[in-house]
Amino acid sequence: KRKLLWFVQNGKVDGWDDPRFPTVQGIVRRGLKIEALIQFILEQGASKNLNLMEWDKLWTINKKIIDPVCPRHTAVIEERKVLLTLTDGPDEPFVRIIPRHKKYDGAGEKATTFTKRIWIDYADAEYISVNEEVTLMDWGNAIVKEIIKDQDGNITQLVGVLHLQGSVKTTKLKLTWLAETSELVNLSLVEFDYLITKKKVCS
Repeated sequence: KRKLLWFVQNGKVDGWDDPRFPTVQGIVRRGLKIEALIQFILEQGASKNLNLMEWDKLWTINKKIIDPVCPRHTAVIEERKVLLTLTDGPDEPFVRIIPRHKKYDGAGEKATTFTKRIWIDYADAEYISVNEEVTLMDWGNAIVKEIIKDQDGNITQLVGVLHLQGSVKTTKLKLTWLAETSELVNLSLVEFDYLITKKKVCS
């Protein structure tokens, strides 16, 4: 704790429960389940010998606990999104109820809207070629027929057609997407790095 105290005293963290901190309060705020921590401790066993275990082990245990029940949500980066127009897509939007997780019923269900105009991430659009067949997750395959760029060479829009009879196994790109609707919700994603990256902190 005396080594971590420097971070607290110098305002590098909000407190002992900062999600980047290797404290119990910190890792719980980061998303660790108490059940995972208990299992991690029990796996070390009762011994007076020094036992060093990697962080990855703890988070692997945690993933096994939360994976079956954790809801899944789809998002695209607002500042870098690209509109894909499916010329033969549904003229009227429709909603389909699908599982949040394909393997675990405990994750629940979600309502997904299908439209002929969908958003994808710019980072995905950069990898697409003209006439390439791609997979739209939870929908099926589509073939991109046209890639529209601005004068600076930035992709501004894609045009394609559905190819739902196509095989998911044959496509290189599996794309997450969102329907262009007024129901989309803006959110902020906060990704925490680690303050301490060394295996051993010197005095």
